Amino acid sequence: MDADNGSPGFRQALRYVWGSPFLLLSLASLFWALNPIVGRAARDLLSPLSLAFWRWLVALLVLLPFAWRHVVADRKVLCQAWPMLTVLGVFGVGVFAYIGYWSLQLTTATNNLLLQSTMPIMTLVMPSILFGERIRPLLVASAALSFSGVTWIVTRGQPLALDLGGLNHGDLLALLGVFLYSAYATFLRKVPAIHHITLLAVLFAVGMATLALPYLASLAKSGITMPRIEVIGAVLYVGIFPSLVAYALFNRAVALIGSVRAGVYMNLPTVFGVFLAVLLLGERLETYHMVGAAIVVAAIFVSRWAASGQTENKGERKP
Repeated sequence: MDADNGSPGFRQALRYVWGSPFLLLSLASLFWALNPIVGRAARDLLSPLSLAFWRWLVALLVLLPFAWRHVVADRKVLCQAWPMLTVLGVFGVGVFAYIGYWSLQLTTATNNLLLQSTMPIMTLVMPSILFGERIRPLLVASAALSFSGVTWIVTRGQPLALDLGGLNHGDLLALLGVFLYSAYATFLRKVPAIHHITLLAVLFAVGMATLALPYLASLAKSGITMPRIEVIGAVLYVGIFPSLVAYALFNRAVALIGSVRAGVYMNLPTVFGVFLAVLLLGERLETYHMVGAAIVVAAIFVSRWAASGQTENKGERKP
């Protein structure tokens, strides 16, 4: 938009959005919700490995001009913390994205989104698993409730007839992705103090590098072809909106209202995504989806209640 044509109104609209936690979190949730929708829609156009590799390469290229000076300023800390940052980038960025897109080759976007909705609870419980921190009884209850919802979805509403051999491998991959990301989010607290843009740039670079050799090997085997316009659109979307824009919006909302209140909105990507999967992909919303989702949402509110009480006791620190 031209700076002299309509710019005051545009800037006013931007300021309004930038100051509204509800709009910030709703937009971030929409962008995150569309990520598995795009991944599922593009499953026949490019491989999970290709989509994951190009996602982080595009994100890195867009971010690097803004991040370079921060990376240079933080170089001494980066040299000391490179082992931890490497592990986080490999598993929490590269492998996580690949597994997520791989799961969408084998299961519906609806199932993927509903299973991802357990991530907030897993993130709250993970410190107890990894660091032996004491876990509050309400969090134990929420984790058990969430597990019940997941079981209901994965078994298609027949938990008593559980057949491990008959489970959808895509659902299991989605759950593995939830575990990896929850562990990654938990270990982020151990990262030394560096600028948040530096952290994103380094993690994107490591995630992209993790997938580079397998991707080049796949190119050597299959050959290089001119990408279709749909492929370019999918790559640009996943590389910019869920990878960069959504995180910027979410971080701004956390700065405005705190992490606990912002966390309550983390079930919105599932809500948006399920309806978009029905609308855009023609997927069917079955009764077992709705029952399992209701159980998971109930677990989320129980977990946030527990987290809110813990924050009130300890005092919340805003970034």
